[in-house]
Amino acid sequence: MTERSRQEATTKRGARARASSRSSAISPLAEVSCLQGVGPQTAARLQEAGIDHVRALACLTPVSYRRRRRVRDLSDARDGDEIELIAELRRFQQRRFRGRYRAQAELVVLGDAGEPSQSLTARWFHPVAGLSTRARAGARVLVAGRVTRARGGRGKPTLHHPRLQVHERGDPLPDAARVELKYPTIEGLGDARIRKLCRAALAVLDTCPHEQIVELLPSSVRARQELPPLRAALRSLHEPPAELSEQELAALASGTSPGHRRLLFESHFFLQLELLQRRARWRQRAPTAHLLAGEFDGVARERLRAAVPFEPTRAQWRAIAEIEEDMAAGAPMLRLLQGDVGSGKTLVAFAAGLAVVEAGAQVALMVPTELLATQHLRTLGPWCARAGVRLARLTGATTTRERADVLSALARGDVDMVIGTHALLVEEVRFARLGLVVVDEQHRFGVEQRALLRHKGGAPHLLVMTATPIPRSLALTSFGELEISALDERPPGRRSPETRLFTDSPSGPGRGLAAARDALVRLVEAGLQAYVVCPLVSASEAVAATDVEETASRLRARLPGKRVEVVHGRVDPQTRATVMEQLRAGVVDVVVATTVIEVGVDVPEVRVILVEHAERFGLAQLHQLRGRVGRGEASSWCLLHTASAAGSLARARLEVLEATDDGFVVAERDLELRGPGEVFGTRQSGALGIDLHAGFIGAGVQTIVAARDAARELLAQDPGLEGHPEVAAELARRGQNRVVYAAEAG
Repeated sequence: MTERSRQEATTKRGARARASSRSSAISPLAEVSCLQGVGPQTAARLQEAGIDHVRALACLTPVSYRRRRRVRDLSDARDGDEIELIAELRRFQQRRFRGRYRAQAELVVLGDAGEPSQSLTARWFHPVAGLSTRARAGARVLVAGRVTRARGGRGKPTLHHPRLQVHERGDPLPDAARVELKYPTIEGLGDARIRKLCRAALAVLDTCPHEQIVELLPSSVRARQELPPLRAALRSLHEPPAELSEQELAALASGTSPGHRRLLFESHFFLQLELLQRRARWRQRAPTAHLLAGEFDGVARERLRAAVPFEPTRAQWRAIAEIEEDMAAGAPMLRLLQGDVGSGKTLVAFAAGLAVVEAGAQVALMVPTELLATQHLRTLGPWCARAGVRLARLTGATTTRERADVLSALARGDVDMVIGTHALLVEEVRFARLGLVVVDEQHRFGVEQRALLRHKGGAPHLLVMTATPIPRSLALTSFGELEISALDERPPGRRSPETRLFTDSPSGPGRGLAAARDALVRLVEAGLQAYVVCPLVSASEAVAATDVEETASRLRARLPGKRVEVVHGRVDPQTRATVMEQLRAGVVDVVVATTVIEVGVDVPEVRVILVEHAERFGLAQLHQLRGRVGRGEASSWCLLHTASAAGSLARARLEVLEATDDGFVVAERDLELRGPGEVFGTRQSGALGIDLHAGFIGAGVQTIVAARDAARELLAQDPGLEGHPEVAAELARRGQNRVVYAAEAG
């Protein structure tokens, strides 16, 4: 250990000793507002980020670890290097132009004796809290960031979005070899502030005399999994020593260190315990519609073949068999049906519904939009007519008289299958005997909404469908023991679209968009129909992106002989439906829309889609949009425009779509790049509660599986957790902060 490291260790011990006297009276489970310096506003911001108590704050892990290289001479700093330097700030400017923020600082690097040497430019492209206060002319600053050099790495060095802090003369410099931590973004709180709060929370854990409050994992589980104690794990994450080897630093940066594994395991251990307990309670009920094993062979299969105009694929027959076996098991079915765009999930749901109707019960199919309800009605109507199934629709656009007739028929049992939107959830909707609930595009519904429909039937079977393939690791987490059927085979006659990416260049912003629109215009002039998707409905000064109204206007000017129409959430449902019918009939040539067309739009004649500013959408969402074309045997095109520069993370994400049309591959990459989102509770997006995205890929999946197995083993030995009161107490505490239904979460 170097002399500087010894001094640092002594300083840290002293700081912890001083913090000890202040934090010893605070419980790790106390609200974050108990910490010194955490006022109501800060506490509210932490709670919005899912951090409601001190222990959770201590478990907020950094998202990146970097070893800074202190430099005094920029000549050897290469393009892409992470550096740190002392400089004098000569000039600072910030402004907005057409809604875009720009800030620039001119700096002069200082030598050992404070003598000025080389000049340097720093640029920021979005506001940074307190930057204008720190960046005053004449200030001596410590600057850290990534070097960018123009002209192929030979130009003047520039730092993009560096961290900048004022460094007064005489103040000791941080260790040049230290590891720099960056924490997750919390609105209204800077990185330095979050770091300070996390260390204050860690001090509370260090001084807590009640080990069972700090260490929640049973010792037997921890020993079997070879996990470090929580205090040691958190110390390694929040205060890594400067002497870390490159291998240890890489493990921290990738989220695969022993400390990360400890937190990941604990989070999923409790997650799986809750899933398994709730699922067990739900499965104890007798299903509303109980089917007999072997009931689906022979005659039932021929009845399905007679109802649909094509032969199901092998993957569809496999999923149908899995669902039928599940519904004959004597407990309510809890199954997820996932498949790529166009894989034929509707036919599988129809087969399940046909079996339930034959058993004398009713089926409810809930979809998120009027468009999707209309699409399902168009598809299922002829099938139901041939099978003798009485079909109805109930949406917000249903007339008052028709609605009254449908409600009455449902209550009497005169409707076998109903397709509906959120309108199915209202109290007046009652079923005579609801035996199966099918939820299509499940991610569009909140937990309470799905549960409201399910509870209208006592204990119906549940089939959740998604056209966004879910990676195995996330499926294990978000759906627990929910049985999963996957359609991994496309019906014959489908041809994947050609995907092309158009990128704006730094020297010519907008050129990529112009080229993408040129390509679209050529295809439409050749007689093809097209969709154009924009991020915004109307222009915004705050967001630099195209909007539906202006884009439609420009396309009408360029396509005078073609009909261009607009569809978005502000257009009333009847008008939207009319436009889509006209598109299907060939009257409309181009539909300019928001993501309202993401699901439920099946117009095989449309063979071109252009997504503008594609960097503003997730990969899975873009894959869904791409699925609106390529629904026939003819060639089709997906054109993606991005304002993100080559080499950027956004560009790398979009290149995934250029490289593959496999939705499962796209989903895996989307998970790696964007994180899992919240899988529990009423929120459907945001943080998982731990920022450990790396746990969902590679070796992290093994940790999730191990946590599930450990939870199952503990419940097998101690179903009521009477022998593990600390685990039961933690489960109860976590359950107070979220709503979980076994039928959704597994």
